[in-house]
Amino acid sequence: MDTKLKGFKPAWSWISFFLGVNIAVFLLFSCLAALVHSGGNVQVLKEPFSPYENTIAFKEQTAGLFDQLTYLATTDSPGDSLPQRVTDEGDNLICGVINESTGLTLKNLEKGFSFPASGAMPVLPDGYSYFWYFDGQNLHVINEGRLVDVDRIDSGYREIVRRLMINDQYNDDPLAQRSDIQIILAVKDTLEENPYGISNYYREQKFLSVIGFVYGGLALLTLTLLTLAWLTRQSKRQFDRILAAWSGRLWIEVKGVLSFLALFFLMILLGTVWVDSAPFTPYFMLRLLLAVLALLMVGWWFYLMLIDLLVNRQAFWSHNLINSGLAWYRKFEVRYPWQKMLLRRAYALLALETVLALLAVFFLLASFNSGFGGFMAFVMALIFTAIGIYLIFRYLKRYHQTLTSWGQIIDQIELIKAGNMTTRLELPENDDMYPAAQNLNSVQEGMSIAVADKTRSDRMKVELITNVSHDLKTPLTSIISYVHLLAQEKDLPLHVNDYVEILLQKSERLKNLIQDLFDLSKASSDNIALDLEKIDLALLIKQTLADMEEQIAASGLAFRLNIPNEPVYIVSDGKKLYRVWENLIANALKYSLTGSRVFIDLNVDNQEILATIKNTANYEMTFRENEILQRFVRGDEARTTEGSGLGLSIAQSFTHICGGRFSIKIEGDLFKVELRFNPV
Repeated sequence: MDTKLKGFKPAWSWISFFLGVNIAVFLLFSCLAALVHSGGNVQVLKEPFSPYENTIAFKEQTAGLFDQLTYLATTDSPGDSLPQRVTDEGDNLICGVINESTGLTLKNLEKGFSFPASGAMPVLPDGYSYFWYFDGQNLHVINEGRLVDVDRIDSGYREIVRRLMINDQYNDDPLAQRSDIQIILAVKDTLEENPYGISNYYREQKFLSVIGFVYGGLALLTLTLLTLAWLTRQSKRQFDRILAAWSGRLWIEVKGVLSFLALFFLMILLGTVWVDSAPFTPYFMLRLLLAVLALLMVGWWFYLMLIDLLVNRQAFWSHNLINSGLAWYRKFEVRYPWQKMLLRRAYALLALETVLALLAVFFLLASFNSGFGGFMAFVMALIFTAIGIYLIFRYLKRYHQTLTSWGQIIDQIELIKAGNMTTRLELPENDDMYPAAQNLNSVQEGMSIAVADKTRSDRMKVELITNVSHDLKTPLTSIISYVHLLAQEKDLPLHVNDYVEILLQKSERLKNLIQDLFDLSKASSDNIALDLEKIDLALLIKQTLADMEEQIAASGLAFRLNIPNEPVYIVSDGKKLYRVWENLIANALKYSLTGSRVFIDLNVDNQEILATIKNTANYEMTFRENEILQRFVRGDEARTTEGSGLGLSIAQSFTHICGGRFSIKIEGDLFKVELRFNPV
């Protein structure tokens, strides 16, 4: 089967078919979804191409606003202002409510309208010819000065009015029985964008107009693409064969599992479309888009399976795990030279043993004749039998040697795994596994050289950092001393005092950075003295918090402690561990969200001691856990806070040399550090 692509015509033909079908499915599915949402109302399909005030979306939008005004008019605690959703509409609405029983009166005062007397209709300013008015008994819908017949099924108001008048969701009393209430809601004829809020009317009107233009363009594009695909259908079939060749590489078991998963997730995603939402709204279109994408992906997957079946036919079913496994085994068993040798040896032994067995049986039968010839035949039968036994013995001895060599290679791998890079594996040159042993020795030698180079490089880097840090301390100390002396000078100009203050801050920060580098280099090189003793970890944490009390108070953060009152003993270096907690608390003070809480927990069991510190970050953490532990890496990429990027790295190094285990976990905006120790 020819599966090579000849020119670009087959690809363009298939792309035209692919895009045309996708767009057509989107259009058809969106129409179906809109019909289901509207309860089969065909009018919903005309909404993108109809005036906005005639659409179901407009009527539902108005009903939602009127429903909120109803709540204000009927609730016991309405407040003293209109709902935010109403005020966001700006000049697009004139609205007001009156409750004579409670004395409530709320309206847009700047609009200049008043509630009419009983039996009359409100008089509204020019430009507001559409309004809803509840006079205490009935809900009237006025459009262009005419009363809309809301009882007609095709008016689009029947179910809306029934829901508002009878099935009031906020009160037990239907709105139709509240004669002490008046509600008015008028919509501007020409909708405008509100610069002080988000107008749902304006946004929905623009959205529907765009939808109408897009749907018309997509329909024309679909017709063009499908026509082009039909005219070049021979080229499309060539591309189908290429796809079938690719999909034919998958096992039928994999295809079955993927097909089942595709159908399963399709049913889940389709269920998200059939939820309460007005058709052709942004939320409806988003869910519709996700469902259509899922439907298309599943549809194209089964299309691929169909052309796979039609093109590959029997191979579609025969390419399975069992047949592939057998073919792989037949190929694998003769993959290496030593395998071929062992197989040839086994086959040769089997052939020789068969020949010797036949000869032994032949001479044994011949020995039944009397005389010297029978005796010689019996001797020959014994000789052939002895040769067969000897060959089996030699084969088993060589097989035992091969297995012993295999065991030595496995032991050598374990030595390399344990870090032994000096002990070589020596096997005789005539051993079957001699080439493998030589290759393993070469790998071991290469790893030894790489480890030595890495160790030497790390040692040089540590020594360089240590020497540079040490050499920088002396001149920096002099600089700090002279800056302090300069700060004590009197009668300095104000701007000079500012310069001196900046020099003091920056020099102190540089001093801390150099000290951090010095400490980190010593910890990384294991060249640091430890004073191990039995210490109370709970007391150490509390002591660190007490020493940093001023910084904590100035931060405005609330610390929540969950630390046992009884001692929690571990064997560690108290000074180094104090530095660890000092860095962790300082990190939380720098990078926590203002006004949030920092949690410090200490949990103890028979297996281990777990200490954690958690805080909510004041920035988006886009890094991974292992990245933030690298030197000079800071989570706050904007660098809005002071810091060297070494605090967590030092805390990790000091924790390890103190006998603990250090780890970081990130869950959304929650930054969590865990320290684990073995109990005494």
